[in-house]
Amino acid sequence: MRKALLAATLLLISSSGANAITISAGGGAWRENPDGWIEYTSNNIKGTGVSSKTHIDVDDDLNLDTETKGEGWFKIKGIPILPDVKVQYTAMKFTGSGVVNTSFTFGNITVPTKSYVDSKLRANQVDITLTYGVPFIGTATAGKFRANWGFNVKVIDGYARVKYYNPTTGERGEDSKSATIPVPMAHLDFEVRPVNLVGIEASGNFIGYGGSKFYEYTVEGKVYPIKHLFVGVGYRYQRLKIDDISDVSSDLKVKGMFAEAGFRF
Repeated sequence: MRKALLAATLLLISSSGANAITISAGGGAWRENPDGWIEYTSNNIKGTGVSSKTHIDVDDDLNLDTETKGEGWFKIKGIPILPDVKVQYTAMKFTGSGVVNTSFTFGNITVPTKSYVDSKLRANQVDITLTYGVPFIGTATAGKFRANWGFNVKVIDGYARVKYYNPTTGERGEDSKSATIPVPMAHLDFEVRPVNLVGIEASGNFIGYGGSKFYEYTVEGKVYPIKHLFVGVGYRYQRLKIDDISDVSSDLKVKGMFAEAGFRF
């Protein structure tokens, strides 16, 4: 039994890459392009036989614009036995306005055709990721390739608001919905460093249950112009499919390029 515990401890230390504790952090901006639909069906609307649609297209109905928002992260790795820890914050907020050509229902309001609609959608995110290194890969490749596995918890601060005015009838209306949604996911990432000054990183998170699923991936190229500093450019993609959680459903995709700079010690 003691030998088994010792072997497990050595494996964890090896998989954490615990030769030295390293601290890294970065910050930048993501060009967020939204696509897909959202739905908010309140208890007052369910079962009433409303004829207008409830799937609201974020492009055609809400006219949400592509936005550039900030993101930042902090990571500590190499503590023996304990997993590496990364904390990341991503700001995500879209606004839009325009005239709708199709009536739709959002919560307790039904927006008539040819109404002027002002909308807002927010999905700010905090990610906490715990990872262990895949054993011996770094040693076998002389540090040029590293892979990690673990778990991610993403907490989404969600908010949607729709406000409309119909110039023909003078009718006005507004409704909104907010929800905090924790999303636990499996995590994988890897890093390739063909030379000391250049690195390629990729990571992904995924979960699926019932009719809901969430997955995202990031691919980034990094350059280290000075020993402990880096700049990076990459592409990030998210898909959030929700099946009636707190009266909210969605199939929302957000994608785009990002750039960042940071340090690693």
